[in-house]
Amino acid sequence: MKELVGRVALGVASFSFAPRDRSADLATIRAGIAAGTAILDTARAYAHVDAPLYGEELAAEAARGTGVIAGTKGGHSRTGESTWDADISRQRIRSDVETSLRVFGGERLELYYLHRVDLAEQPVEEGVSALADLRDEGKLTRVGLSNVTVADLERAAAVTRIDAVQNHHSAVGRESLDVLAWCEANQVAFFAYSPLRPSTPAPSRHLAAQAAERGVSLQRLQLRALLASSPVLSVVSGATRPETVLDSLAAESDPWDEPLATAYAADLT
Repeated sequence: MKELVGRVALGVASFSFAPRDRSADLATIRAGIAAGTAILDTARAYAHVDAPLYGEELAAEAARGTGVIAGTKGGHSRTGESTWDADISRQRIRSDVETSLRVFGGERLELYYLHRVDLAEQPVEEGVSALADLRDEGKLTRVGLSNVTVADLERAAAVTRIDAVQNHHSAVGRESLDVLAWCEANQVAFFAYSPLRPSTPAPSRHLAAQAAERGVSLQRLQLRALLASSPVLSVVSGATRPETVLDSLAAESDPWDEPLATAYAADLT
């Protein structure tokens, strides 16, 4: 599990919501890899209507030959400009995994999640059992779940080993504390997506003061605060420019000291 925790993963989701310059997107991802990004995060749903595999293809092209772990997700895909489906049936998950294998061009995917467990009509056990079979067949290394509750995780873990969870969890909102606690208790990697977007906006005055004093961005310190908050946690950065990717990555190596811990605790009260 250690290769999945304490990291700033570079997410591809933000590349799917507007007309994109593919060469610029690749350059951004490659800048992150050159600077030490160890994990990319993509999904079948991170796509455009006229490019239904855009996000996976970007990650595959950028990661090829680098040794970077590329995590992807299935059971959820774009069906229109502003519509998506959610289907974690055995047939759909197997089909999505086979498509991802073709895109990434290998025999095995390093990390594969059920994407929108919360929206699917099928029980979580159905999708998880499909992933368990695919792992037994050697097509997956690690199995993950995204957008889940503790109850979902308990049911899924009764079917197979869960290696990673990805939920919304921001530095200020801490929206998934119960799921994070479950991951800590069960030694499962937890990836916090939208780490800078709390469900309810709230100020970070004390961390902002520390950022100004140190000459760094508040966003960088918020990512660092999340990484310091749990031994099983990584964050998914939504940066879309090389300079913001590098700023996010710096959170991995920034020191976490008493003034920062005190400032973060004050922002949470």
